[in-house]
Amino acid sequence: MQPRRRRSAAQAREDFLNSLQERTVTRIATDAPHRYVYGRTMVGADIVAILSSGLNEEYKHLVCVHAAHESDEIEKIYINGKELGPLDADGFVTSGEYYSAKTESITETFPASPFTLTHTPSSAVKVLAYGPPALFKLLPTFITEVPYTRSVNTITVTGNPGATHYSVTYQYQVNTSQVRVRKHLGVPGDSADASLLAECPDKWSSSATLTGFTYTVIRLDLRQPEFQGGVPDIKVLMRGKKLYDRRTGETKWSQNNALVIYDYLTSEMCGVNPADIPLSNIITAANVCDEQVPGLC
Repeated sequence: MQPRRRRSAAQAREDFLNSLQERTVTRIATDAPHRYVYGRTMVGADIVAILSSGLNEEYKHLVCVHAAHESDEIEKIYINGKELGPLDADGFVTSGEYYSAKTESITETFPASPFTLTHTPSSAVKVLAYGPPALFKLLPTFITEVPYTRSVNTITVTGNPGATHYSVTYQYQVNTSQVRVRKHLGVPGDSADASLLAECPDKWSSSATLTGFTYTVIRLDLRQPEFQGGVPDIKVLMRGKKLYDRRTGETKWSQNNALVIYDYLTSEMCGVNPADIPLSNIITAANVCDEQVPGLC
């Protein structure tokens, strides 16, 4: 009997390790099995759509499903094992390997003051005033540098020598992001991803809402050499399913093991009737799970 128990234990360990590997894998599939995510953990992605956009189809859009339910938050995103770091308001990366910045110079012409520059200057601005030619055009048009005030992109000339137009020379920073991420946490009533509707209107419809799924839409710039060899590995660190707590009547994110078990048993995955679960036992177990153990965080 002892060898049989050892074989059973070894098989159980192997099955457990295989399940961990499966949880973090990136798959291209439209019929992947549903994934439930509890607590805070790293998960992979089921890529259910790959779309392209751009004048030369230089952008690849990956629709990545991470969980088959509403989740609390997607905290971090990884591509090929590299964390993207902070994203701006539009979902573009702001640092790291998939981000670059360079300085450009530009000269713009305006007929009158005040005027608004196309870009936000990253250096001092030089404003030149061009005046009308002298009497009978015997003398050249005058050109002189003039003082001004600036509010963000708007320039107001403070000295006006009768200029006919102005030229402005300045430098500005060009930030280039090769990755953009749009997060969807599966909240009820979530609409279809706006970026896909705008950039892939003939390939993605307003009815494609992926309601009830936690997913990301990741746009890759194929001018980045790393993305030219196929679909990269996508992982996210996320806070998973929100749990109903019978003690408080609240539904919120928790790592309480007893609440996890109750949620899983009563979910669509298992379909156990809540009336068949001894509620008092669940509550007792949840209270124990909430207890702080001295010396542990």
